[in-house]
This record gives sequence, C-alpha cells and structure tokens, in this order.
Amino acid sequence: MGRLQIAPRALVCKNTIIEGDVQIGNDTVVHVGASILAKKGPIIIGSGNIISERAVIVNNHSTPLTIGDDNLIETDARIEGRGMGHRNTVQVRAVVAEYSTLGNDCVVGATCSTAPAENVPDNTVLFGNPQSRRTRADGNPEHRFTHKKHLEYIHEMLPRYNHIIEAE
Repeated sequence: MGRLQIAPRALVCKNTIIEGDVQIGNDTVVHVGASILAKKGPIIIGSGNIISERAVIVNNHSTPLTIGDDNLIETDARIEGRGMGHRNTVQVRAVVAEYSTLGNDCVVGATCSTAPAENVPDNTVLFGNPQSRRTRADGNPEHRFTHKKHLEYIHEMLPRYNHIIEAE
C-alpha cells in the first residue's frame, strides 16, 4: 500500500484511481475517472496541473516519475514516460511512451505519441497524421494566461458537483 500526499490547495475527485506513492502539488486538479498508478516507483506531480477525465499516469520504473508545473493532460491521454517539465499539453488520446521525457512548453497533439525512450526537447510540437513535428518559436505565451483562467474556473466549479478527497 502506497502513501498519498495531497497538497492543501489541490483538488482530487474521489472517483479517481490512485495507487502507490503519489504526491500531488498545490492547485493541481485531478478529474473524475483519472488514474495515477505508481506501480514500481513514486509519482510526483507539481503545482497547477490539470489531469482530465480518464487520463492515465503510470510509473513502471523504480525511479520517480516527475511531472512539473502547469501541465495539461487531457482526456484519455496516457503518460508512461520518465516525466515532463513545465507548461506542456498532452492532448486527447496522446501518449508519452515508456522511458520518454518531455521538456518544457511541448505539445503532444491529439492521438500522437512520443517514441519509446525519446527525450523531447523544449518547445517541440508533435502533430498530425502521419505524425510530424516542429519547434515552436514563440514559447506559447497564451498558454500561461489560458491555463491560469482554466484552473481558476475548475477550482470554483469542480467542488460544486464532485466529491473531493480532503488533503491531509
């Protein structure tokens, strides 16, 4: 049995699956139906993240899987890699494959996937079918504003309609 640590300002819905040693940082939101599975090593989730419905985060490694701050992990996305930096977006049904890492300000587009054991550099966008990639030149300035507003809205509305796990 693992240990769950939820920061005081985090919102974690009761209808989530959390197993193993998991730390969830301040202002992070974990929606109904998300799964966070620390099978072999711990999962450390920073602050201000949004983990959407049915998103899955799995650590099958003995080393910690670390997720930085202000990331958006959308519905049905799957994180199996070693971790990610800050301000990333993993879109609907996208996958961060086993042993992979994301830098900062990356986007893994809908249904796209990193290669296994890939280290995706900062500002990389994976998109399309067939999958392509490019380096973003602007650093995604609108992400910070939109992400902050999204978090504020969720923090106001989510507790009205869902049961929340109390921080310890």
